Amino acid sequence: VYRINWLKERARRDRWKEEVSLVRHEMLWTGLWFEYHKKMWEQRALQSTEPGKEAYAKKQMGLWSDFA
Repeated sequence: VYRINWLKERARRDRWKEEVSLVRHEMLWTGLWFEYHKKMWEQRALQSTEPGKEAYAKKQMGLWSDFA
């Protein structure tokens, strides 16, 4: 009985270790995703010729910057 419980707990621990690793990577990927969108909107703001589009792009850039 003790051996079965020990094996179950070891499997549970291993699953949690994997979950922690995945969550850490997801946090990194999310930050990189937000940074990518911020840079994309920054480029659009620089390339914009109309003031309205430039203002919208800067607004979006600020939004993604807040996320990152």
